[in-house]
Amino acid sequence: MTRKGLAKKIAALTVASAMAVTAMPFNVFAYGETDVSTSTFKEDTDNSEAFKTWKANVWEGGEAQYADSGKIALTPGKTEKDLNFAWYSVTKGTPAIQVWKDGAKGQAKVYKGTAASITAENWQGSAYGAANKVSIEGYFDDNTAYVYQYTDNYTGDTTVWSAEYSYKKNSSESFSVILTGDPQVGASGSSSDEVASDASVARDTYNWNLTMTQALKTCPDAAFLLSAGDQIDKSGATSDNNKKTRESEYAGYLYPSVFRSLPIASTIGNHDMAGVDYSNHFNNPNSEDGLGATEAGSDYYFSYGNVLFISLNSNNRNQEEHRALLKKAVESNSDATWKVVIFHSDIYGSGQPHADTDAATNRIIFAPLMDEFDIDLCLTGHDHTYSRSYQILDGNVIDYDISSGFVTDPEGTLYVSTGSGSGSKYYNLLNYTPYYIADRTNACLPAFSTIDFFENALTIKTYDYTGAKYADDFTINKTSELISVDEAIEKADEILSGSDIKSYTEESVSKLTTARDTLKTLKESYTTAPDLMIAEITTKYNTPDDRIKGYGSITNSEDKDVLVSGSTANRLKAGESTLIDKTIYTQIKGGEVIANAVFPIVDASTLEAAKKQVLAAIDGLEKPAEEVVNPSDNNSQGNTENTAPQTGDAANVWIFAALMTFAAAVLAATLRKKEENCEE
Repeated sequence: MTRKGLAKKIAALTVASAMAVTAMPFNVFAYGETDVSTSTFKEDTDNSEAFKTWKANVWEGGEAQYADSGKIALTPGKTEKDLNFAWYSVTKGTPAIQVWKDGAKGQAKVYKGTAASITAENWQGSAYGAANKVSIEGYFDDNTAYVYQYTDNYTGDTTVWSAEYSYKKNSSESFSVILTGDPQVGASGSSSDEVASDASVARDTYNWNLTMTQALKTCPDAAFLLSAGDQIDKSGATSDNNKKTRESEYAGYLYPSVFRSLPIASTIGNHDMAGVDYSNHFNNPNSEDGLGATEAGSDYYFSYGNVLFISLNSNNRNQEEHRALLKKAVESNSDATWKVVIFHSDIYGSGQPHADTDAATNRIIFAPLMDEFDIDLCLTGHDHTYSRSYQILDGNVIDYDISSGFVTDPEGTLYVSTGSGSGSKYYNLLNYTPYYIADRTNACLPAFSTIDFFENALTIKTYDYTGAKYADDFTINKTSELISVDEAIEKADEILSGSDIKSYTEESVSKLTTARDTLKTLKESYTTAPDLMIAEITTKYNTPDDRIKGYGSITNSEDKDVLVSGSTANRLKAGESTLIDKTIYTQIKGGEVIANAVFPIVDASTLEAAKKQVLAAIDGLEKPAEEVVNPSDNNSQGNTENTAPQTGDAANVWIFAALMTFAAAVLAATLRKKEENCEE
């Protein structure tokens, strides 16, 4: 639901939220706020005849899909002309992909890859000895249909190839992607995870497949899937039983047939991070530096058309490593129109139990990076609820009028937290609405989003697994006149400190100085003071002195926020982090909503007006008017303007010569007079 006048809205929500703590739940947003304990989604699935038939005949039946953890997965390559592949095989050989343009199999090309030895098995008895990866670069053209096959062991003409699969490469100038989060296959609950017929994996796989099938109906030309983490549920990977459960869950995650043609750009969730199976199942590009790594894998990036996509592993809290990856990614495509980051932690979300606890800890590390690298769109999961933020910069809401469902040339980053892709698990929303939230819902249905990218706009739309709307659409527009506050200040500083500044009039320089100083003062008024927790979290990450554990949890009780009840909340107490103080403790105290609180909100119209004054002052810089020589003026010392007549104008040449002779005579007489005066 888009709204105008954020300050009024926040005041209303503060009152409503305070009432909601002791009274009934309130519905502020169009798509509803649900008490998840009332959801019957799990039971509805189990009682569905369609589910029962699929489970008996397909999942566990003759096709025995639950036994196949080795399905091939496509992933984006480094650019839109590239494509990567990964799959498991029983034995290790020379993996290869054979690909051709549809209808031209005689021109097929073979690309060989690499195989790594693994030991992996699932509860259904399948065992694998190799993880295969192939990367194809520079082959795929826009608006072209392809067919591919793969093999575990390429032997030339005697190669045994798989069945044929299609891959359609649509336009990369304007394109769409699908966004999901937290399918977390296996999380819906069963009596035991360590059996072949695990009910939770079957149930979640069934609904995950329905979501992805509908997503392709809604967005048939999708270039790829962005998956915001927690592909599977089993978070541990220390025991053989845990590893077998994880592989059974990957059989469910990779089950949808759309994934034989739709690449997956996934990120590492806290449930994925423990094992090497994630990096074995996916062949992510530009990950060779291992920046932001945990056991599962690391940060990576790729470009597609005019969009730069960056995936960060938010399980790693070393900010410097993520900064290095972001810098490398941005330098790889400095002309990208759009910069999109995806990671798992919902640093500006709205769901329990993460949004104002462990996700807030990760906010300290990741939010400043979004500001530093001017990220347009940040996509996250972990929340198991859907939310969309206002434009956020340095913890501030930049309050644009978004009542028409769009914003143009905005400051800050738009944050989106996905709901559940499979319906395996839902969370309640926070019992207050964070000041930075523009739209939220937890309607307890599997959901997905589509993002349409154009040259000068992007639009995000969100649906449930039936194709019905699940949240409001929202668009960001960019124009050729886009320049940020920081860029305006930097441009003004460069001019005012430059060697040419003395060539401009004092009045025009004064106007620029005043406009620049006004904009700087405005920026300083909403800039967060240096946050010392960034350095502590980064340097102590993964050491015995780390005050943070797990996925952003606070290690020591004395570091936690004390609630009115006397218990503690899993977040840093006030005074530890300036960003947490600004984004949480201006709204709640002791876990209770602060009445008449003042939030970090910047009026966008005031900010834009100040920025425009700087740009206008730059355009208005003037140089002093040049004096034109009057030959009859005895005090004239010459003229830099070229007043000589053009060649061929004889009359003017004679006049010009006469005037110059007269001027020389006057000058000579003047000099003689001065000499006489000196002799006297």
